Amino acid sequence: MLRRLSCCILLLALVIAVAGCGGQRRGDQGKITITVACAYSPTDIGCQIIDKSLDEFMKQNPGIKVEKIWFSQQYQTKLMTMIAGGNPPDIFRLGPDYIPTYVQRGTLEPLDNYIAKSSVLKLEDFFPQVLYKYKYNAQSKTVGQGPVYGFGTDWSPDYTLFYNKDMFDKAGLLYPTRSMSWAEFRQMALKLTAGEGGQRRFGGLVGDIPLLVTQNGGNIFSPDGKKCLLGSPQAIEAFQYVVDLRIKDRVIPSLSDMQNSNQLQLFQTGRLGMFLAGRFYVPIVRDQVKSFKWGVAPGLHQKKRVNIVTGPFGWVMSSKVKHPEAAWKLMEYLVVGRCEEELAKAGYNIPVVKKIAESDMFLGNPDHPAGFNKVFMDEVKYTVPSPLTPYASTDQWKKVISDELELAYLGKQTARQAAVNAARRINELLFEGMRAK
Repeated sequence: MLRRLSCCILLLALVIAVAGCGGQRRGDQGKITITVACAYSPTDIGCQIIDKSLDEFMKQNPGIKVEKIWFSQQYQTKLMTMIAGGNPPDIFRLGPDYIPTYVQRGTLEPLDNYIAKSSVLKLEDFFPQVLYKYKYNAQSKTVGQGPVYGFGTDWSPDYTLFYNKDMFDKAGLLYPTRSMSWAEFRQMALKLTAGEGGQRRFGGLVGDIPLLVTQNGGNIFSPDGKKCLLGSPQAIEAFQYVVDLRIKDRVIPSLSDMQNSNQLQLFQTGRLGMFLAGRFYVPIVRDQVKSFKWGVAPGLHQKKRVNIVTGPFGWVMSSKVKHPEAAWKLMEYLVVGRCEEELAKAGYNIPVVKKIAESDMFLGNPDHPAGFNKVFMDEVKYTVPSPLTPYASTDQWKKVISDELELAYLGKQTARQAAVNAARRINELLFEGMRAK
């Protein structure tokens, strides 16, 4: 009886395992299954294009089934849970700042061998800025060198100027058509700022310290990423600039203003004259702003004219991929195939492939706001990757900067103290990171 019961249990377990393997239905039997994970919003045009592209890929490749794993919330946490459980997706979306951490953990598949054999994907076809953070040398812990571990799918100079034309008209100002210096931006913001209380209109919004430090000729980190340099004169001047804009000139929304309304809401309601953002923001503003005219213009400069790309978010392959050749075929389709072309047509962002970005599919597309794509494409030559160190997470060190700036905004410390304290605290993070590695 016991032996018969054991056989029944074993048979039942086998039936369940076969039925659940890869989530396959009867029509999917014999197909290779590739799992793909992505942070997903059904209203996001980029997500919609990815979803439809995966369906099209399966039609073109009937021997491959793509199993979509969409996460609408807590994507990074849920992804790491899958990886820790030994069941990572074959292909998944990842921000490039996570590459060093994932490589050190042995999570990602290096792609150089696949690239060498590919007839459609060539590294020279990409903008170099979008490849930089996806290269990582684990031995020397060097970002921008070593094997390629992924590919972004769309990108932008993320600090290009958006402005309210109606506010410029009312103030009697000419629309900006060239890069403004910090001083010119300040003067423009002062002339656009008016009113008090809940009706106050703010001239501009700028405050990204890594951008400003770089424009001022400084650096956030030493070349090896082991030391934070925010105590430098260039960094202190950047801190002072944004603190003065908010506290002294009052042209930037206060902390309470930003708690009650975000950047888009302030711009949408005509209370913000200028702000800096990337090409991906164009469809957002186009959909949300209907009551006034608006435009885009080149970014700012100080000692140097610099724009920054903080991404691009892209695709990577798991080191535990079960069917690497089929997974790579899907990677090619997503990165340089039909999916990338559809993103370009939609005007979601700048394509990562130079040929597509410079074609009428994107640059000359009549369905996109006239002249906008050229403004962003002209910024490309001034654009560099945002700072990255393998010894502390970007979220960690950026929060330190935000915390120290907030104390300066509240008058609890000077701008100089904020810069020096941020450097000290970030160096403590770097020291812990180096010791852990």
